[in-house]
Amino acid sequence: MDFSEILATFVGRTVEVVQINQFLQGVLRSSVDGFITVEVVSSNYIPTSQLVTVFNDSISFVRILPL
Repeated sequence: MDFSEILATFVGRTVEVVQINQFLQGVLRSSVDGFITVEVVSSNYIPTSQLVTVFNDSISFVRILPL
């Protein structure tokens, strides 16, 4: 399994995605080859709920939050 396939098993769960220049928290909506999509409720950079696409190469780590 690669990184995208592992994350795909957590679709629908709340995640924290850390990149070098930002932190996102929201619901993982999809994970396909090379990128993930997260529905972000809000953050310092994103004031309203939006779908954010993040390339796997720019991800430092992903934390899957407990149910």
